[in-house]
Amino acid sequence: MWALTEAVGNVWHRMAVFYLIAVPVALLGVKLEWKAIFKPSGRWIGLGLFAAGLLYGAGWVGSLLLREIWPDMGEQVAGSYSLLDSAPGWQVWPLLVWIIVGEEIVWRLAVTLSFTERFKAWGVLLGGMAFALVHLPWGPPLLLVAALVFGSAWGWIAFKTRSFWASFVAHLGWDILIMFVARYS
Repeated sequence: MWALTEAVGNVWHRMAVFYLIAVPVALLGVKLEWKAIFKPSGRWIGLGLFAAGLLYGAGWVGSLLLREIWPDMGEQVAGSYSLLDSAPGWQVWPLLVWIIVGEEIVWRLAVTLSFTERFKAWGVLLGGMAFALVHLPWGPPLLLVAALVFGSAWGWIAFKTRSFWASFVAHLGWDILIMFVARYS
């Protein structure tokens, strides 16, 4: 991802290109029970929807608390939301879904589940840290905090369920809530 920062200026396009490369590498290079992981389940989709709402609420409370101790946070929130405007409107939805598919396959499943095989629950935090680090070259510090916290939360969901659908729905639902329904301010 860091190498693409110079080559692909638009953040949405950069992430889409990155996952065009990283998803096949993850699927072919990491030995997981991919067939079972991708099997749809109403239970895991429901859990993902519940988690999206819960994580949205936790983020809202967290943003209120952070505002008290981090005065310039509002500017960083606005800067993060400005990334939405960097792609034409008709591209946002397909790019958003593809990028979240990629993030879940690469960071939650391939990376985090691999870490948890060796380090158990601590692997979730390592996966969250790896996810935050990939955001380093193009995000304000607040985005790194969000990537660590929410990346770890989605990693925990993947760890506990061994389901693509649970973490994907939780991630997509949270993104839809914070980007299009009720933004944090």
